[in-house]
Amino acid sequence: MKSILLYLFLILTLFKTDIYGQKKINDNFKKETILKIDTLLNENYVFPDQAQAIGRHLKKKLKEGAFKKYEIIDSFAIALTKEIRFVNNDKHLGIWPAFVPKKQNESLSNDYQLYLKNYTDTRKQANGFKETKIIDGNIGYLDISFFLSETDKTIDSYMNLLSNTDAVIIDLRNNGGGNPRTVNYLCSYFLKNQLLINTLYFRKGNRSDKIFTREVNGKKMIDVPLFILISSKTFSGAEEFSYDMQTQKRAILVGETSGGAANPGEVFKINNDLEIFIPTGTGINPITNTNWEGIGVIPEIKTSPEKAYDRAVELARESAQEYRSKKNSESKLLYEKLQSIIDKNAQLSAVENKDSDTEQQIIEIFKTGNSLNLFSENDINFFGSQNIKKNPLIAELILKSNIIIFPKSPIAYLNYADMLEINGKKDLALTHFAKAIALAEEQKAPYLEGLKTRYEKAKNTK
Repeated sequence: MKSILLYLFLILTLFKTDIYGQKKINDNFKKETILKIDTLLNENYVFPDQAQAIGRHLKKKLKEGAFKKYEIIDSFAIALTKEIRFVNNDKHLGIWPAFVPKKQNESLSNDYQLYLKNYTDTRKQANGFKETKIIDGNIGYLDISFFLSETDKTIDSYMNLLSNTDAVIIDLRNNGGGNPRTVNYLCSYFLKNQLLINTLYFRKGNRSDKIFTREVNGKKMIDVPLFILISSKTFSGAEEFSYDMQTQKRAILVGETSGGAANPGEVFKINNDLEIFIPTGTGINPITNTNWEGIGVIPEIKTSPEKAYDRAVELARESAQEYRSKKNSESKLLYEKLQSIIDKNAQLSAVENKDSDTEQQIIEIFKTGNSLNLFSENDINFFGSQNIKKNPLIAELILKSNIIIFPKSPIAYLNYADMLEINGKKDLALTHFAKAIALAEEQKAPYLEGLKTRYEKAKNTK
């Protein structure tokens, strides 16, 4: 658990639990602790020269007696954290008491008790998601308190609720960071696939990991106006999301400059009583060739955290209106283009040869419309149904577009198969009925038996 990449905020939840830090300590303990910290930093800190400087600083402070007044673990840990950040203000560097089980639970392993505590905290905080809603003006709002690992399904659920909004506000004012993979997944909802957004360099192995956006399980919102609320409490992974969106010119940031912690790392054991988080890597943005470490992410719209929400809503309402007007114009152009193709082919029957370009033109219209969030699967089905009687060949081509754009939809295959049967193409229709059934079985769709009945009816129709 401790070896995976984490951001400091998630770990600091342990630091706040002071029942682990009341043990009394002596001068020898302090000396051995500082020597161990020096070794760990020199072996693992992503900046070797700064590791040496921090080690020298700690030894100097020890010699000067700066730690003499600290008699218990937690106050000593706080003092150490302050001093190891003194050299370069790396806010990811931190020391806190190690997890110690309560006496009444000593029959359980430490790891299992820590698991139970983390599980309870995670459940209590709803996987890091605090609130989602639709604000007047069709503006989506999502408040995220931290980026927990393995929450793709939760993100999918919330993004599905916001998928038809005309502007989105993501509130990270109190987000302390989290798992970089989760940050990347949310980024991927707002950016095209396979876009390089960050490179993580790690000292160990001299390794560079390129971070690309990827497929998501919901509808991408690549051109929907996006606003991100940040504050001085916005930290680490939350800063990465904000910085990535800002450098890609994908969002407008509203609020105050963020905390300024950019370097990922992991937890190391100092001794049985203390742990340290050491940045083992650093981020390199492909556009700026640097990151926000020690500087913070600077918003375009500067205001207090208290006023950031109202300011963002005001801006989002204006942008949403512009977005709707733009979509209306784009939709009108595509519809006129489609209607022109339909009119051109109005005299063709289902068995006649079509213009060789007609099929590709229709498919491209609906692909474009879908990529612009203008045409959903249901919209394409509607266009197809409107042409069944007027021009069954055009209806067939429209419904074919649906299985190309939505290749995992049983209903898209069913509607296309129905149209093929109407047009006298029984063998091809049966092939697509079978495909619809296969997809429905794979997805455990509730209408599976109905599809099977429809398939049998098609097979037995002369």
